[in-house]
Amino acid sequence: MQTIAYYISDYGYGHATRSIAVIRTLLRQASSSYRIIVCSSDNVLSFLRTSLHEHHGVIVYRSCISDVGYVLKVGTIEPDLPAFRTKYNEYMMALSLEVAREVDFLRTNEVDLVISDISPIAFVAANKAEVTSVGLSNFTWYTAYQEMIERSALLPLYKAYSMMDYFICLEGADEPEWGRRGSLQVGFFSREIDQREVIRIQQTINPGNRKRIVYFGIGMSINVQDLAEMKLWKNKDYLFIVSSNMKVTHENVISIPASYTESQNYVAASDFVISKPGWSTVGEAVVLQKPLILLHRSSMREDENTIRVLQSIHPYQMAEWEQLIGGNMQDLINREYSFADKQLRNEITQIVAYLNQIVRSG
Repeated sequence: MQTIAYYISDYGYGHATRSIAVIRTLLRQASSSYRIIVCSSDNVLSFLRTSLHEHHGVIVYRSCISDVGYVLKVGTIEPDLPAFRTKYNEYMMALSLEVAREVDFLRTNEVDLVISDISPIAFVAANKAEVTSVGLSNFTWYTAYQEMIERSALLPLYKAYSMMDYFICLEGADEPEWGRRGSLQVGFFSREIDQREVIRIQQTINPGNRKRIVYFGIGMSINVQDLAEMKLWKNKDYLFIVSSNMKVTHENVISIPASYTESQNYVAASDFVISKPGWSTVGEAVVLQKPLILLHRSSMREDENTIRVLQSIHPYQMAEWEQLIGGNMQDLINREYSFADKQLRNEITQIVAYLNQIVRSG
């Protein structure tokens, strides 16, 4: 049996949802037996444990330090650069201690492969412990922070990611050539949907199909105060699906239950998606062919790269935060959107085949 340590960023749930898609397929299509140790923060581990409950006994969950992520200004989706820089400096000061802890963990548990989406600590620890490592992401924190912090302060991150053995480069990435032993380029993917569950959701929240359903995916890591008063909620032609952390009470707003982990079924039940340009929600919209309205955020290189690649493959419109709060979105939602007639590849199968090949090669 091969042991995999799978490190998952704890900034939001986007890294977790795409990791769930990979883990499910890996265990279903494995060419050999795997034991997976999922490493992240307690908050994300709770979500992962619930999502992957059917694999009890095969997956072990372990709490550890992950990433800095972003720090946002209160009540907005914009980055708070002074607060971020303070948090980043604290993270870097603790880096060597955290690496030492992870090296001990990898050796003690006789880990055969490290996969990281996309914690830098994992690659340094794997290198020191002489364990093969694989990065899987549409970005690294090294490139994500380039517009937020001085290049000299990013050098430790560059060195960490340079220790990555293989890199599975997701759609929209604009990265250095990580992966000193190899790399794989793949497109958008998402967790599988349950079609019967999608129909149940539609019939429950929109009997008779009288309204347009809008999935409002601002993100679980964003806590904004102005949304409760947003004028758009009052439009009786729409139903809005929001995450459980959004404290909005309105007759046209449906909150996904806090215990419900398969939000991709709600995306599938929707006619339209409004979201920040997070890769996982965008990926679900692309796979499920849902038109997008994406909210602009400054200094977010990850967003810019995701939007750039959408230009040739998927219909979308950009909106400003002020436009959203003001409720002037009807023209964007009601616009006609066309989809290219194309055959989507099974990106997850490619990823799993690549991982199995790495394991076989030692």
